[in-house]
Amino acid sequence: MPATRLFVSHSTQDNAWCRELVTALKAAGYDVWYDEQGLTGGAVWIETLQREVQSRDVFVIMLSPEAWESPWVQEEVRLALSTQRTILPVMLKPTPVAGFLMTRQWVNVADVDAATGVQRVLAALGSPVVFPAAPTPKQITPAPQIVPPMLAQKGFIGRIIDGVEVMTPPLCPVPAGPFLMGTDPRLEPEAAEHDELQRQVDVAAFYVGTYPVTVAEYAYALKAQNIRPPEAWATQMARPDHPVTRISWKAALAYVAWLARVTGEPWRLPTEEEWEKAARGTDGRIYPWGNVWDRSRANTAESGPGDTTPVGAYPAGASPYGALDMAGNVDEWCGIPPDSPLLLPGAWGGEQRKSIGYLSGGGWDEAPSYTRVAHRSQLFMGEKTDSTGFRLVRQPTAP
Repeated sequence: MPATRLFVSHSTQDNAWCRELVTALKAAGYDVWYDEQGLTGGAVWIETLQREVQSRDVFVIMLSPEAWESPWVQEEVRLALSTQRTILPVMLKPTPVAGFLMTRQWVNVADVDAATGVQRVLAALGSPVVFPAAPTPKQITPAPQIVPPMLAQKGFIGRIIDGVEVMTPPLCPVPAGPFLMGTDPRLEPEAAEHDELQRQVDVAAFYVGTYPVTVAEYAYALKAQNIRPPEAWATQMARPDHPVTRISWKAALAYVAWLARVTGEPWRLPTEEEWEKAARGTDGRIYPWGNVWDRSRANTAESGPGDTTPVGAYPAGASPYGALDMAGNVDEWCGIPPDSPLLLPGAWGGEQRKSIGYLSGGGWDEAPSYTRVAHRSQLFMGEKTDSTGFRLVRQPTAP
């Protein structure tokens, strides 16, 4: 019988305790993924985390105040929830938590020495209580009536899943393989100093939303979760086929976590690499349609009505894979945490990276130079504007 596969999520400040636990787990015959041993030089962190969380039987989260505040741990928890992994919380230090963790069986090791704590974790993993029965299949009913007609015509789908109304967008497949990412200053005189130089990057296959997330889609999440809507919501609701705006990075992450949990499907934000490949294809072009700016292909401060437009209103601006509005209309959040080691030192370096997120695509209120696919804007993770939105990505599922 194959060994049980574990993913150990933790803060780096708890490394000493976790190393002892991982050593004991491996000695007991468990197949353990742990970042100090599982991440190699040059690894794409977000893709590695997604792959490993999805392939593991049990997600072990080592809880401490430092872990609970870690963007990496939050991302790993989101992935575990979206893929419906069995979750075992281990209280390493007293930590105030809420939400899903309150419904899980706990292992408390905060009041004992490391050796005793390790034995408690091993005992919990050996207990059938930790491994619940397979989840009940979701009850899914097609619900085309919940999709506004103008979005139904564009391929949006409505479903009622376990009593919850959900809308999902049409998708464009983006194949695996290398592409040219970044800026070539010889071709882009408007390139900024902080733009990364062009290089070849390899990306796994994925599906990208044809359009940014709309007001109509976001409204169902608000209805299901009974949470505070973004600013100017009454005005936004009058335009259900426009991209939702006034969205922070944290709000975008909360939405994709909700969607993944309700649907049981691997929805998330795109990484910077995925977003850029979906926008430009493989040939290093400057804009989704080519190398020459064309005001008729994007909603910007130069060419638009001075506000958002319905998604897909500029069909001539399609990317090589068919994704629309990847230049103009709204800036779109990318999903790599802002303290990712993939981000190179530069003008935005230092401690700021712990609180700054990155957007791509340019908004309706920005100059055409902001719509270059290699351009990045920056905001704090809790900040939002009249032109900040986001787009979905879905992982391919096994046949």
